[in-house]
Amino acid sequence: MPKAARSRATRAKRRAVTIRDVASRAGVSTATVSRALADPKRVAEATRMVVFAAIAETGFTPNAAARSLRARSTKMILALLPGIGNSFYTPILNAVEDVLSAAGYGMIMGDTRQDDAREAHYDLLVRAGQVDGVMLLTGRLPHPDFAELDATIPITLICNDIPGLDRLPVIEIANFDAARTMVEYLVGVGHRRVGHAKGPADNVEAVYRLAGYRAALADAGLPVDESIVFDGAFTFEAGVRVAKQFLAMSDRPSAIFAANDEMAMGFIKTVKDAGLAVPDDVSVAGFDDIEFARYFDPALTTMSQPRAELGRLAAESLVARMTGVGKKMPLRTRLPCALVVRDSVRAYRSAMRERQPAIGATVARL
Repeated sequence: MPKAARSRATRAKRRAVTIRDVASRAGVSTATVSRALADPKRVAEATRMVVFAAIAETGFTPNAAARSLRARSTKMILALLPGIGNSFYTPILNAVEDVLSAAGYGMIMGDTRQDDAREAHYDLLVRAGQVDGVMLLTGRLPHPDFAELDATIPITLICNDIPGLDRLPVIEIANFDAARTMVEYLVGVGHRRVGHAKGPADNVEAVYRLAGYRAALADAGLPVDESIVFDGAFTFEAGVRVAKQFLAMSDRPSAIFAANDEMAMGFIKTVKDAGLAVPDDVSVAGFDDIEFARYFDPALTTMSQPRAELGRLAAESLVARMTGVGKKMPLRTRLPCALVVRDSVRAYRSAMRERQPAIGATVARL
């Protein structure tokens, strides 16, 4: 290639991608691209997807240079949630806000709803330098290269580890141990046929809880009957679906361990509506200890997560990384859960003496 041609090619390669490039690639106006970035809801879904695809293909990063030239920080962090209406996150976010406020920071909450277009929007917001740090509670990255941003914008994972991202700090619970403790408790009070309502197949927490369930049965010398391992999700609706499958069975398990409280509650409501009694006809246990668990009928036996502690430690870790001040935390912080025994579980045989849960577990009777 002639020297002049090589020079032109080099200049073209180095030229910053502009919003006009994105608009040209997507076949839309620059105003449409701006709207898609600023307020995705105002742009039709089909158009929005074309715009974000063009952004990914061109590598467009809005205002990236402006951030590098700006001396002051934004004093804001972004917390990405899979569903902002889920009450599970409230104590976590309250604790996060307490720490951030004391450090002079504010928080933007992003509801991704596990939607690709919404995740792409927040990915661009971070790349545009609109925040100083990120907390991920979604269990997945908004963009395959998102973790690379941690070199300049600290990212901390809460609750959900993401496989393959060992370099990002994570504050989590001992999901495997907690699930195993719960199933050990159910077996210890006489249940020999314990079913499991799983969480989402692509969720790391659900995977560990399923593994803990299997391990507890193996430790007790009990087989895992795959016919009573039900596909589910972290929703009330999933609990309803599992209950309908349960009701259709001729050989039902005597106990169900649900991977979260919402699923357990959906299950209980449905079987009660069908005329069964909980726990007399079937014992049900959940996971999380959301606020409503103690007020449900019957009050739910569950594993209590230290949610406020999760939020506090995650916020302290992020503030320390953003400011360079404060105690440096390890990459992996794993907190224990507590077994909370309430009214939704009863001994399968009244004559059996209730066995204590595994060493290290905490039992609270509320």
